[in-house]
Amino acid sequence: IMTLDNEEATFLVGQEVPITTGQTLLDGNSNPFTTTERKDIGVRLTVRPQINSGGSITLTLKQEVSAIDGVLTRSASDIVLDKRELETTLVVDDGDIAVAGGLLDQNERLESTRVPGLGDVPVIGHLFRTTSRQGGRTNLMVFLRPTIIRTPEDAQGLSADRWGYMRAQQQAMHPDVEPSLDAMLRDYMRAQPPSAVIATPSENLDDNAR
Repeated sequence: IMTLDNEEATFLVGQEVPITTGQTLLDGNSNPFTTTERKDIGVRLTVRPQINSGGSITLTLKQEVSAIDGVLTRSASDIVLDKRELETTLVVDDGDIAVAGGLLDQNERLESTRVPGLGDVPVIGHLFRTTSRQGGRTNLMVFLRPTIIRTPEDAQGLSADRWGYMRAQQQAMHPDVEPSLDAMLRDYMRAQPPSAVIATPSENLDDNAR
């Protein structure tokens, strides 16, 4: 994600999930209704960088990872949302890698189903019921590498680097098919792929002189 100095930027990858917030379905009600609210589910990153005088960067960071876990009960339609959130402020030097945090979540779920009546019979009741156990562990680590873009050449070089990486990934998966990035650039954007600016020897001499 790229933003200006001291300007907040937000990046969201996910989907909007409808959640019921109110419902009226009583008999005799001439106007039954259901109200829903759409909630963003996925990965959200919000960051505000501030460049300090010494070249370091103060990052105000908030990251949220959410997903649908399932319904609350078999008889209810309410859904359960898993959510992991990190909010902090860091000071990082330009180009250094910082660890914002690490969180380990381990859970275990035990579910039992039985035939009504027969499942509670002593001794033979276990023949009419089943028990399942599910376990999971999620390790969330957040690594950051803030970089200050000082010149148009730096921005173009970064664009070329990321473009080349994504294009190489597409070619590795489908080597016999034209990368969709090339088709998008040619047919839709009508532009050339970004390329890094290579300084000429004369430019290097001028920089050394200054």
